[in-house]
Amino acid sequence: MTIWKALIRGSLRACVCAFVAGSATAALAQDKVTFTASTLSLFNMPVYVADVMGHFTEQKIAPEITVLKTGGSTALAAVLGGNANVYIGAPSSALSAASRGVEAVVIGSVLNEVSIDLVMRKEVAEQAGLTDRTPVADRFRALKGKKIGVTGSGSGSHQVVQYALRSVGLDPERDTTIVFVGGLEELRAALPRLDATVSASPLTEDFVRSGAYLMASGPGGSYEALKGMPTVVLVATKRWASAVPERTTRLLAAIASAQRDIHDRQARIKARDLVYAKYFPQLEKALYDAAWETITPAIPTDPAMPADALRRSIDFLREFSDQKYSVDPDKVYTNAYLPKS
Repeated sequence: MTIWKALIRGSLRACVCAFVAGSATAALAQDKVTFTASTLSLFNMPVYVADVMGHFTEQKIAPEITVLKTGGSTALAAVLGGNANVYIGAPSSALSAASRGVEAVVIGSVLNEVSIDLVMRKEVAEQAGLTDRTPVADRFRALKGKKIGVTGSGSGSHQVVQYALRSVGLDPERDTTIVFVGGLEELRAALPRLDATVSASPLTEDFVRSGAYLMASGPGGSYEALKGMPTVVLVATKRWASAVPERTTRLLAAIASAQRDIHDRQARIKARDLVYAKYFPQLEKALYDAAWETITPAIPTDPAMPADALRRSIDFLREFSDQKYSVDPDKVYTNAYLPKS
């Protein structure tokens, strides 16, 4: 069994896997907040750090983190239906809900860079003369005539590959062959038959360790026009967020403390190891540590949403997907609940 397959089987072997944080005694005086997500992922790092470092407890929040293997739409539906409180996922989920008249609102940012990487088979990269010093644009140009694996048609990975190709004047349909492979584990198996593929941590680190060439790092900011664009956010209903506004503020204060820990030279090591022990013990520790280092630069130092974040998301989706949102992005996020600095 591969490391990545062990992670997938471990995190998705049940339809719903719940992780209840905090001690029973502390929870007695705390507000329970149920988070939902479609996967157990390092991209949700600040939420896990807020748990293991005791920041939720400090803010009198008793978190329950529920992973729904049936996907992001199901995880969001649980929040919109009142069966959970906060969805950890893509900002497009809030835009989609708002376009249907549902009062979903983004209350904070978790990850501020694209999470998708691009890797190329070692021999293909060598034939193209690519090295660590090759400019990103030239790496993208080297994809001309190549077979590139993505998870599925219209998926986030497909959109990012289209962006990368068009950014250097290539036509995805005419100049390359896009292969729809399936999930990340399927991409691992398919790489020998491809020239390049999308990936994500910790699979990317495993690919590179096995000799693959890292063409582009999403968390590292390789996609110039997409830099600083939140891709994992916290979504709630306006009714829940406003019902007890100081509870929402306390929740974001815990996330902010976690984000500071992640960037603190001393606290980050403790946080990394505690998150590993509770959430990712099935991963090889060295691989996990490498993925943590890769993702850290993409974690914002506070949960505030940039003013143009959702507008940039709408513009990107209009160009690279069938999703054409007409909703006012300024009405789909709020920084009103941020803790006072």
